[in-house]
Amino acid sequence: MGDPASKKVFPGMGSGLPNPYSADFDRAEDSISSSYLDYQSAENHRVKYGKLASNPAVLLTRRIAGLLMAMTALAGVVAPNHPLTRPTLMILVWVPMLLISIMPALIAAERAMTALVLRSSLWKEEVIVKGVRRDMMAEPGMDRIKAGLNDVRLHNAIASILAVTSLFLLILAAGLEPNGLAYNLILLITLTTSLALSYHAIFTSDEIRKLGDELPYLVLHSPTHHPMKLDTILGDLVYAHLDPDHSLLWNLWEDKLSHSILPGVDKRQARERILYLMHLNSRGNLSDEETLGELKEFIKPMSIQTLLLDEDEQFNWVRLQRLIAHARAWQVEVFDLLDRLQNDLLSGSAAITKDEWRMDLALASQCDNQTGHLFIALNNQTEADRHLTVEVIVPGGMPESQVHRFELSSCPGPDQAVKITDKLVEDALDWMPKYLEKGVILWIGVAWESSVRGRRNVQVILRDDDDTIIGSRIIRTKVLTGDSNLSRQRLKRMLKARAKGEKPLPTLEISTNDE
Repeated sequence: MGDPASKKVFPGMGSGLPNPYSADFDRAEDSISSSYLDYQSAENHRVKYGKLASNPAVLLTRRIAGLLMAMTALAGVVAPNHPLTRPTLMILVWVPMLLISIMPALIAAERAMTALVLRSSLWKEEVIVKGVRRDMMAEPGMDRIKAGLNDVRLHNAIASILAVTSLFLLILAAGLEPNGLAYNLILLITLTTSLALSYHAIFTSDEIRKLGDELPYLVLHSPTHHPMKLDTILGDLVYAHLDPDHSLLWNLWEDKLSHSILPGVDKRQARERILYLMHLNSRGNLSDEETLGELKEFIKPMSIQTLLLDEDEQFNWVRLQRLIAHARAWQVEVFDLLDRLQNDLLSGSAAITKDEWRMDLALASQCDNQTGHLFIALNNQTEADRHLTVEVIVPGGMPESQVHRFELSSCPGPDQAVKITDKLVEDALDWMPKYLEKGVILWIGVAWESSVRGRRNVQVILRDDDDTIIGSRIIRTKVLTGDSNLSRQRLKRMLKARAKGEKPLPTLEISTNDE
């Protein structure tokens, strides 16, 4: 995973002075070294077997193994005297099929739990980050991650029990006389357990797909805490969806970024611009060379190599793209706000070039469990900072009205349309970070009463200090009861985002003359 601990030199292991004591004298240090080696071994096994378990061919084998065993049992009941329906002929087929379909997931889940326990202890011993001691298991959200791993282990245990039971019954039936009562009864029981194995594999395949991730806790993490006001939309959004293990590492990466930017560049705008460039590069709007050229405008050229193009860097080029895509998997609507802002800048829309205020809303078209996330993007395009009041009205909601007051910094927009990139004048890549950093993005949770369902409106009213209405917008959504297939669709997007983080880093040459 490229942890800083992989580069850590333990006391007594790398010093130039001779050690007068035996190699086992410092047992505490030896124990830490042993734990770290065990952790590395568990991580390697977790990734190796997890990727094998989540392979589409292995998942398909896991689904059809039980079905084929059930068909064999049924054939033994219907045509017991036919030579091809004898269970003994199929045992040699079922054993390797069941081992291939169940064992990788079983090993991956067990090693993942071992790695979690060891990584938690290494954090406490200041091994993951030198000089930083933390209790990872006490962080908010780690209980859900651990419960998610235990769920996978439970699924593997159930699948193993069903597979062993079905296989044992087939072997038992092979030693009985065909057409006998015991023979038919055992095959009918085998039919039941085999079908149960197949159905279980179908319903738990999504959990198996989460195994083998290079960032082991990201997909298992369910973000429950987030700020209501995002200071920078991409940076805060990515951070809000980080698992507890990587949240501290993100802060360390930001400190490294602050020492890599050119003099006079604002740290938050630099972070926002990096993430926006990675987002455009991932979508194919910017080539690798164009992205590198834009990065050189505000980052020291040689720092780009260590910050973004280093394979061992925790948040390098492809990892950032993966984290952005992961945040998008959770909150697709936020990126619709980004796209609309970019389109307004490129087209010279009146909302940018003429209006004093710009307000944009985003809410999912469907809200399951009668809850949703409303995003409100606001920009003050006047010449002075202003205080504003935002009222959110949710008919049938809990509550039905919310009022938020804040100060909005001045950010006059361009006078005309801008290009996506332009070396002579300010382009969209210059304006976007300004709008995102000086504007306000409100992340407001909305909820409806248990009796509310179907199409519903949400109204947002913008007022100034004199309580004069500046603007009003209505957005519509469909309120659903219970958990719909939205969580399944989100998982598909998260797995697609994971594929982004597994691609190789771009090979770009950075000239030392640029330093």
